[in-house]
Amino acid sequence: MKNILVFFGGESCEHDVSIITGVMALNCLDSSEYTAVPVYVAKNGEWYTGDEMKDVCYFKNANFKKLKKVAILPYENLLYQVKKSKLTNPIPVYCAINCMHGGTGENGSLFALLKMAKIPCVSSDIFPSSLAMDKEFTKIALKGIGVDCLPCVRLKRDGYYVRKNYSLKLIEKTFAYPLIVKPANLGSSIGIKVAKDGEELQKDIDYAFKYDYKIIVEPALIGFREINCAVYRADGKIIVSPLEEPSVNGEMLSFDDKYNRPTEKAFPAQLDVQTTEKIRKITAEIYRKLGFSGVVRIDFLLSRDKVFVNEINSVPGSLSYYLLCKDTGAFREMLNRLIATAVADFNSYLQSTFTFDCNMLDVKSLKK
Repeated sequence: MKNILVFFGGESCEHDVSIITGVMALNCLDSSEYTAVPVYVAKNGEWYTGDEMKDVCYFKNANFKKLKKVAILPYENLLYQVKKSKLTNPIPVYCAINCMHGGTGENGSLFALLKMAKIPCVSSDIFPSSLAMDKEFTKIALKGIGVDCLPCVRLKRDGYYVRKNYSLKLIEKTFAYPLIVKPANLGSSIGIKVAKDGEELQKDIDYAFKYDYKIIVEPALIGFREINCAVYRADGKIIVSPLEEPSVNGEMLSFDDKYNRPTEKAFPAQLDVQTTEKIRKITAEIYRKLGFSGVVRIDFLLSRDKVFVNEINSVPGSLSYYLLCKDTGAFREMLNRLIATAVADFNSYLQSTFTFDCNMLDVKSLKK
């Protein structure tokens, strides 16, 4: 049996959401082909494993002292148990599935670590992951490939509080109210507020800076529709989901709307054929041109006849099974295809030559 590591949790505001995604993936893996190995990343960054974590109820009163600490080394595809600072009981790793939303899971850090350990990973590579995690850089990349998104003003915490008046004047000169203030590197609508005037803008900026060192401010659309579309690549083909339209209570889709009191969703979204195909085409284009892998969900804003990309989720909640799969059997098959694709991609990557022999450090050459 091939060992598949499923990473979830993490040092992220989306930690609890990630647990749900990770546990679902663990229980849906094909048990005739793979051994599902949970790797839970605690809020302090420590790694744990244990079959108890295949039940989401375990995390209500989790006792981490009874779990096994684990680690990997950056040069071999093995998972070690950590006992009194010693690495023991290594198991070979065939592939990993990244279910860590936000933080080091979604910004490319986990993929980079696994890449150094020569472990294939069902997720996007370092560059597209870090790009999608940063809302400012996402907009720059989207403009570069000719995809529409809303303009923004970027603020950094240290600079803003030194030049606060200048920054506020620049924002008000650039955009009219209402405005949306967002942390640049968070998801799930955490830290996002809508400002209708200067007083609210200052409060919302202070609030967003609690969650991130960098934030963006952009114009708030009135009467918009939010449309979501998921995409992945398998067997050499890009597969794009039908569209979903969550209902928005108020000015934007909040964290509570998404998870604590989920709103109704139209699936498939009730759109004309031309708009539907336009959004699905843009989704595939972004995925292909920016080099994404694994499952990605792209969130759009539809305002009258204009389509704007709102954000790119490189590790979407529950890996967007609800958009791509009819049931758990279909989700299991999708995971199989994603694992096969990740392994094939990594084997292709390993065919490259990573070193170059030269005489630069030759003693005679150094003397010259």
